[in-house]
Amino acid sequence: MRIKVNPTRMELLKLKKRLALARRGHKLLKDKEEQLLVEFRKLIVKAREERKKLEQEMVEFYRECLSLKGLFEGKFWEEMLINPLIETEISSKIERIFNIPVKKISVNFKKDFIPAEHPFFVLLIKKAKDLLRKLTEITTLENQIYSFSEEIERTRRRVNALEYVLIPGIEEAIKFINFKLEENERASLTRLKHIQLIKGIF
Repeated sequence: MRIKVNPTRMELLKLKKRLALARRGHKLLKDKEEQLLVEFRKLIVKAREERKKLEQEMVEFYRECLSLKGLFEGKFWEEMLINPLIETEISSKIERIFNIPVKKISVNFKKDFIPAEHPFFVLLIKKAKDLLRKLTEITTLENQIYSFSEEIERTRRRVNALEYVLIPGIEEAIKFINFKLEENERASLTRLKHIQLIKGIF
């Protein structure tokens, strides 16, 4: 990026200050990008492990559901699924992690009446509630991964803009001003010598 400047010492001083600020900003953004990448990799590993455990628990849960279903007649099983009065409320809010907005999903159970005469069924419902909570936790974790990936991309664009556009542009402008100032200084010295030579003749 070519920066249009006037070749003056005042402009040169401003550009040098701007260059120092740009380099400091570049370093801070680079450090931020590296830290975000470290946290991002940790989140990926954690999400993979949590999802694997949850998938195993869900397989086990479905297996228990099928086993319990085999103990009852079809109509009685359907009535049991309808009877439990459990109301769920899914809510979300924005939390800031490393100053990055992340959508957190949570589940709340309002009514929680389950017929006590079917202990296996009660246990199954409790497991279902636990799985639902874990699903919302996994969702929040994956939302965090998505938010971190977006922030890493934004930070990387800023780092690249500073490193490959702004800083080289300022450095080029500084070189241009230095060249012009040196050129003007040489021209002034040449004129001064000519004046002294003319004075010497006359």
